[in-house]
Amino acid sequence: MNGVKIRFGGLKFLVLAVGIVGASGCSMVSVTSSAKYDPNVDYDRFKTFDWMPQAESGDNLQQTVIAAEMGHIIRSEVEKGLGVRGFTKATGGKPDFYLNYHGWVQEKIEPQVVTYSCGRSFCGQGVDMNRIREGTLILDIIQADNNEVVWRGTAVARGVNPYTRQEAIEKAVGQLLKVFPPE
Repeated sequence: MNGVKIRFGGLKFLVLAVGIVGASGCSMVSVTSSAKYDPNVDYDRFKTFDWMPQAESGDNLQQTVIAAEMGHIIRSEVEKGLGVRGFTKATGGKPDFYLNYHGWVQEKIEPQVVTYSCGRSFCGQGVDMNRIREGTLILDIIQADNNEVVWRGTAVARGVNPYTRQEAIEKAVGQLLKVFPPE
């Protein structure tokens, strides 16, 4: 992160495990999330936000092909979620905090034990290899006065495909913002 200092070293991390969100309807997307934050920051003073200026944010999802397709959804969901929590987007001047995100989608291959049966009798077991698409979204909250990351949430969505990407982003952002600001 060019120009952004991450200030978690030496601090006691508090990891908030939000858990797995069950699939809704017919969806196969599940999301797990967690957050780390600086407990010495007064989050109650945060009222306004804006996105980290591009020159400050460094290499991230905003500069990839996925961003061209999904960046507007990520931004929209984050802004909507923060608005529900009483934060407002800064319209002029410096905000209380900046937002930045990173993300990627990768394919994983996981083994699954399969039992074969031959009619009424057991024939044996084997291993099938399942391909699973997994998307990761990291959301950073950066103090505007010193450019230090004071809160970082990570969400991992399993079962992501072109038809479920928007749902995965909505679930991921929703899970992340459930634990911001930290109590």
